[in-house]
Amino acid sequence: MSRAPYRGIRILVWIFVLVFGGIHKPISAQEGSQVRLAPVNIQQFPTISSVLEVHSPSGEFIHGIKQEDVHIIEDNKRLPLTELQQLRTGVQFVLAISPGPAFEIRDVQGISRYEYLSQALQEWGEARQGSTVDDLSLIITNGPEITHQPDIDRWVTSLASFQPTGEETGPDFDVLTRALDVAGDQTSTPGMASAVLFVTPLPTPDVAQGLQSLADRANQQGVRIFIWLVASSEQFFSSEAEQLRLLAEHTSGELFAYSGQETIPSPEEFLEEFRNVYSLNYSSQITSSGMHEISAEVNLQGQVFNSPVEEIELEVLPPSIAFISPPMEINRMVINPETDSSYLAPDAQNLEVLIEFPDGYSRPILASKLIVDGMVNEVHREEPFDRFTWDISGYTSSGEHILLVEVEDDLGLKGQSVETSILVNVGEKETSLLGTVTESRIILAVIFAVVSGVAVLLVLVWVGKLKPGILMNLRRRKKQKRLSTQPMQADQGAASQSRSTWINRIQWSRSPITIKPEAQFIPITDTKSENSYPPLAIIEDNVLFGKDENKVDQVLKNNSIEDEHAYLKQDATGAYWLYDLESTAGTWVNYLPVPPEGQVLEHGDIIHFGRLGFRFILRNPKKVRKPVLRFEDTE
Repeated sequence: MSRAPYRGIRILVWIFVLVFGGIHKPISAQEGSQVRLAPVNIQQFPTISSVLEVHSPSGEFIHGIKQEDVHIIEDNKRLPLTELQQLRTGVQFVLAISPGPAFEIRDVQGISRYEYLSQALQEWGEARQGSTVDDLSLIITNGPEITHQPDIDRWVTSLASFQPTGEETGPDFDVLTRALDVAGDQTSTPGMASAVLFVTPLPTPDVAQGLQSLADRANQQGVRIFIWLVASSEQFFSSEAEQLRLLAEHTSGELFAYSGQETIPSPEEFLEEFRNVYSLNYSSQITSSGMHEISAEVNLQGQVFNSPVEEIELEVLPPSIAFISPPMEINRMVINPETDSSYLAPDAQNLEVLIEFPDGYSRPILASKLIVDGMVNEVHREEPFDRFTWDISGYTSSGEHILLVEVEDDLGLKGQSVETSILVNVGEKETSLLGTVTESRIILAVIFAVVSGVAVLLVLVWVGKLKPGILMNLRRRKKQKRLSTQPMQADQGAASQSRSTWINRIQWSRSPITIKPEAQFIPITDTKSENSYPPLAIIEDNVLFGKDENKVDQVLKNNSIEDEHAYLKQDATGAYWLYDLESTAGTWVNYLPVPPEGQVLEHGDIIHFGRLGFRFILRNPKKVRKPVLRFEDTE
């Protein structure tokens, strides 16, 4: 129904209400915003995306807006867009019906008002038969309810199945509240607009006064409310009807009043305007955690319009860096003294680090630095950022060196690894094979003589010139003679000494055995603090953590640590399970307490024993746990 014929009458009604102090407080009429940002998507931060709706004051979608016409106001900073596209989407449409006695009024043909309205809605649905772009819901007081249904035929069938019994006493604004709940659900397609069509009889005066809160809620959710009022024409201009009209206009919707004589409009007349939106992206410059404000600024032929401010909550943290299996020590030795007695090897040591974003938002890296003893040793400004070659050619004496890696992301945030100590040993020269032979002439001569004697002895035994029994008797006689001339108390010691052979007295050189741990706990606290720890290497299947060094395998000295605090176990599949031993301060994995049944660890997990933080690193990781971040809907 057109509102123009009744505009003058409406003005007279409201003048009467204002002059004579009407008892009903109307909803405050506010201009509908022409520009609106749909819920902001921060999943790909620092790239932030959203959906922009731009309508004229009459509700028509404005086409042809260019990228340079739109800017984002982020925390009072004006930023350009990186992308703007016009899209055609479906609509999340909820039909809410609250039957009442006014629905049962029939015309001379015996057809009720509700039957006319229901038939018009079914015809709209049948005209869109086969379309699946819309998200359809139907909620009827004491009737059928279907939600988020893409099949319009099923929606039409459910609507056609309902007939009022004549006992309904509407209006029921609970059904409108339920409709707002459904319309506020996350849409199946990004940028999909939401609209509610509320079919209702005239509300009572006491109910009408509570409509302001529904209007505010709909605006917060970005839901437009369209109302079809079923009443006699004399009630079209009552204060209660005006409250419904303002509810619709407050949410950028409209009111249609139906007495049985008016031409029923098609829902497509208002839904069509919501099938067009703009998708946009921009590069955020947020570098701190907390609440942030975002709005859109649109320049329409020199006139600037701003959308309502959207608040988002972000946790933004610097990159986290950890060395992967760094060597505890490096040995530099002279390898070829014949050609160059000053040449030490190796000249360099390869290092690798793990770079992660603890806030869950992966982003480009601008640079990474290897810092040794407070001096920059190597800088990378392109891939790979996680691998370094430490130049140790200048070290000619043994000493301990402190290494750390610094990484800067494209937000300008810098993160540093925990300082790692590596011992560089510069040893004596290694002699060549020729030098060894030259310096060991006497030893070789003795060995040769012994071997030759043994060979001769074996030959004599073989040809029968010498029998082993003779040697045994000679040895036995010599032993008895020696024992008879020694004190009795020395007998046991002599016998013990006789069991030692010359082989036992040779000191064989052994190469140091380096065990590469399969897993490590890398501390994430500052090494300059009093609670800093070196990396904890895990080389056993079962490891007990605590502060009592007489009971545990890994000692953690801190007031928050129990004598026996936590337990790590590797199962048959190779997985590591962490258990808390009912400690007071608790054991935590990725900021969540370890459950009683234990928690399986994955590469890169953040572990806290009380107040001590570590990162769990596997030497050969199979997978890395995806961070799960939680965001609150601020709308």
